[in-house]
Amino acid sequence: MLLVLCHYSFLSIAQRPSSPAVDFLTGDQIHRDLDSLEAWILRIHPSPFVHCSSVDFEQACLNSRETFEGGGSLFAEAQMVARICNTLKDSHTGLSLRSFSNQLGETYGHLPLEIKTVRNQLRISRTYGDSNSMGQEVVAVNGVPARSILGSSLPLVSQEGDAKVARLRVAEKLWNDIAPFVTGSKIGDEVTVQLKNGQSFELLVQTNEEMQELQRQSAEAIHWTEMVDEANNGTSIHLKIGHFHPKNLRLFRRELQRCFRAVKDLSEQNQNFKGLVLDLRGNSGGHISIMAELLPYLTSEAVRIPYGVQIKVSETAKSQLLKRRRGWFLRKEKYDKNLQNLNEQLGQLPLDTIAFVPFSVPITPDSRLNYNGPVALIMDGLSASASVSIASWFVRSGRGMTFGEPPMGSISGTFGNPVQIKLPESGLLVNIASARYFTQNPMQWVSLPLLPDFPVIPDAEQVLRNIDAPRNRALEWLNDID
Repeated sequence: MLLVLCHYSFLSIAQRPSSPAVDFLTGDQIHRDLDSLEAWILRIHPSPFVHCSSVDFEQACLNSRETFEGGGSLFAEAQMVARICNTLKDSHTGLSLRSFSNQLGETYGHLPLEIKTVRNQLRISRTYGDSNSMGQEVVAVNGVPARSILGSSLPLVSQEGDAKVARLRVAEKLWNDIAPFVTGSKIGDEVTVQLKNGQSFELLVQTNEEMQELQRQSAEAIHWTEMVDEANNGTSIHLKIGHFHPKNLRLFRRELQRCFRAVKDLSEQNQNFKGLVLDLRGNSGGHISIMAELLPYLTSEAVRIPYGVQIKVSETAKSQLLKRRRGWFLRKEKYDKNLQNLNEQLGQLPLDTIAFVPFSVPITPDSRLNYNGPVALIMDGLSASASVSIASWFVRSGRGMTFGEPPMGSISGTFGNPVQIKLPESGLLVNIASARYFTQNPMQWVSLPLLPDFPVIPDAEQVLRNIDAPRNRALEWLNDID
């Protein structure tokens, strides 16, 4: 299916209506951007050739330059930029999708509709309009096949190792952002969404600001609920952590503490308490120091996570990362000494140095609220970066069972600490990893994504009825524990 979608992407470029003049770049402009990108990757990335050879990378650069010798649209260049970055198979190195979405959205807008691939069908997973369409299969938007739109977004998405499912999930999130462009629509236009059941409905293409307002409620960092299963006479707690970059760290810590205080009370006072469901679906990561706030409640012994970080010192990394981290690196907690040391090494080592910085200060169990009972971890293709670090520890330690989909990363770790560069001609923003996080010792690096113990992908009927199949399967496992 991925090959078919990639084929559709180039068809959509050829069939797309003419772009405004401001959206067109000459062949020389595209070449200058791609040459700059190649040089920056080699200058900043600590290990660009662990998933590919230098020959593969050089060939991707050459092919990308040749594809649009006569020039092309901003979207066309974005695909060539992604082609080069995707050769590295590093999810932290690639087109800045948020920035590109906003850049494209300034002219073409966004479709207030989200989809998810279920058994090769594109089902509506979220709607900001008619809720009756939830779960229905989309076949076209303004006559353009829905798969063609997805095929146009897929080449833009970077991939960690062999995590193909994760790449598809990210492409789905980009679907509604590029749908207006691919269908020739613009802000304020009314588009027709055609469903498999023969019905259709109209949607207005939204501006960047309107979409951000609609999506604001989905940005919650942490939320937990107590769940009572009357059929099995059991109680459990569902802890959902949406990301590790909360706007208010104090509130994040307080809510995390409240959750595990409730876990402690229930596990001590309620004989029918079944356990904890830790939900990291959609969690793309964030600050590793925020991730470290969770582990003391779950680990029964000191743990080094990550085990250490390989960094490459570049002028770009120094200028962006040192400035960004000065405020939160120097807190009094012991774990932050690792981050302080990493910061110091980045500041003191000579340019072009590649160094390994151990995280020698471990995360230790919380003395009051540590929980050693059953835990079910749910993840999906959008779980990445710091979420993969937790999942790696969870699996290696035997802390519990995992459910859902493979995340964007392997048990050995992920790249990280991305810096951002701006291509001189197009203004496209590109992220480039400047570090590699190892989760274990002895250190190794594998490309196969972390595989869940219980793979769970909702079927069409479950999506249609809004049934949370992965969570239900996790609860079943908790109920079955003696």
